[in-house]
Amino acid sequence: MPDLLLIVEKRWKMILGITFLATVVALIFVLLSPKEYLSVATALPANSLTADKARVFNSNIEALYSDFGAPDELDKIEGTAMLDTIFFAASKEFQLPTHYSINSIDEGVYKAAMKLKKNTRINRSSYGELKVKVWDGDRNEAAHFANFLMKQLQEIHQHLQNQSNVLLLQKLQEEYALKQNEYMQLSDSVGKGVISTNSVSGKKGIIRTKMAALNEQLQQYEKTIGEYQLAIRSNLPVLLIVENARPSFRSDKPKVLQTLMFTFFGALLFSYLLALLVEGRKSSN
Repeated sequence: MPDLLLIVEKRWKMILGITFLATVVALIFVLLSPKEYLSVATALPANSLTADKARVFNSNIEALYSDFGAPDELDKIEGTAMLDTIFFAASKEFQLPTHYSINSIDEGVYKAAMKLKKNTRINRSSYGELKVKVWDGDRNEAAHFANFLMKQLQEIHQHLQNQSNVLLLQKLQEEYALKQNEYMQLSDSVGKGVISTNSVSGKKGIIRTKMAALNEQLQQYEKTIGEYQLAIRSNLPVLLIVENARPSFRSDKPKVLQTLMFTFFGALLFSYLLALLVEGRKSSN
């Protein structure tokens, strides 16, 4: 086996030449690459239990709930972020085909949405925060895109969270209307003298008892409906914004120093192995 130091001594020009050439090419490539700025929006998950209407009307229950949710509550939000929905919304909102210089009329919105998706990372940090990261050539637009995507995730899941209350309110209002109609029919039967003269007092007593029970039910329905209406209007957020994205003053891509260091050491290793191969074949001949 050839002496390693001897190989370096004999082939140092080739090793340094390849390494220098590769580093220069990498430097030129990095300098010519367009700069991209990174903006990050950060949020914490809200406790989904805070959407329970009982928390609003019961101070004892309110004390049991924390405003902050567990990191596991970000699972469904990260799942939504993998879909194209929020990126299509951003593409239409910011006219991204024009921003990305996409001339296609039919597929412009789709292609721009996919480009934004490619330039975006949405995931949780090691501290349980949701991070929306967007890279763009315009530092201001990168911040706008990140904040908009965070807002879209907020609105989608806030709407879904509120849907159960909306459906329950609708059913309660339907039941309330039926009970109210039944009460009015009983009231009319008493007022118009529909009951026969035989055992009038007994039947009227039964009807009044039913009316009293219905009246009590109606009052309970009114109270419950009011609670659900307040819960729907409150529509508590699913994400608690910690920090809105702001324009970056320094480009994040390309990473000049990391690229050059990686290229330098990679080329140095490659050139040394190449010199080793050349010497090995030369000594075998």
